[in-house]
Amino acid sequence: MYKDIIYRDDWYDKTAYISFNRPHEGNSYTLETLKEMIDAFERAMNDDSIQFIVLTGEGDRFFCTGGNVHEYSEQYTVKSADFWKWGMYYGRFMEMILHVGKPVIARINGAVAGGGLEFVCASDLAIAVDYAKFISPGPRVGMTSVGGLSQWLPLHSGIKRAAELVMLSSEIDAKTAKEWGIVNEVVSKEELDDKVKEYIDRMMDLSHSSIWYYKVHLNWWRDLVWTLTWEQARAWFSLNLGSIEPSEGMWAFKEKRPRRMKEIRDDIAKGVDPRYPHGPYLKACKNCGAKYLPMNSKYCLHCGAKLE
Repeated sequence: MYKDIIYRDDWYDKTAYISFNRPHEGNSYTLETLKEMIDAFERAMNDDSIQFIVLTGEGDRFFCTGGNVHEYSEQYTVKSADFWKWGMYYGRFMEMILHVGKPVIARINGAVAGGGLEFVCASDLAIAVDYAKFISPGPRVGMTSVGGLSQWLPLHSGIKRAAELVMLSSEIDAKTAKEWGIVNEVVSKEELDDKVKEYIDRMMDLSHSSIWYYKVHLNWWRDLVWTLTWEQARAWFSLNLGSIEPSEGMWAFKEKRPRRMKEIRDDIAKGVDPRYPHGPYLKACKNCGAKYLPMNSKYCLHCGAKLE
């Protein structure tokens, strides 16, 4: 039924096991992955035999490493306006995690980065394998971590720790993630499934309605900041993904070469606008009629004619 994810209702009693199934690319997600995740969470929501959801990744190396850099670089740096549409599905998936009406447990089986960390922050509970790493790579690739980390990471760790993780693009281990309140438990690989099932068993003997309604109240905090900021974040990405920093960062990652952020900073210090490095798009070519050429252009980008 699904290409990018796995849905199982036989993993444990009354539990939907929903897993990113792209280990060959770090369990990163594409637009199609998000659409499948939304469908899977809706399926779990509408099935009364499902009372718990486990969100995880296939394999033992990656939970989820965020958005797929190939899709980002090849599609959204080329036409950043399309990120507005992409962001609608990302937001819907986040809202499904929050509003599915059932406890969501993040089963963290490996590295967590970018949007994957944001999914952890959206989940109600989180259990991590002891070798898991938690990374915020956004500033490395010219992206801004405003799809969950700016909203919910401070609720887990406090503002200064959130700033350290994101603004320094740091990496922390599972033990530190527990100390910072990002995960509830850290266990060995062999203990991971048993610990997740232990949490489910403990809730199984508690009131279904009470747990559901407590999640509704938890969502007051999460919704408060999410609904005020995510649409702004979508707009920021849609307006900026084609600019210098995201283009450089994502293509450097894709091409496996050093990023040139320091060089871009030097240019900014000299007065270069990273969104319009060659000036606003005001020129036109009288020879071929090409429009929207950068103001500082000396030659037409279409026909090569010298511009007046």
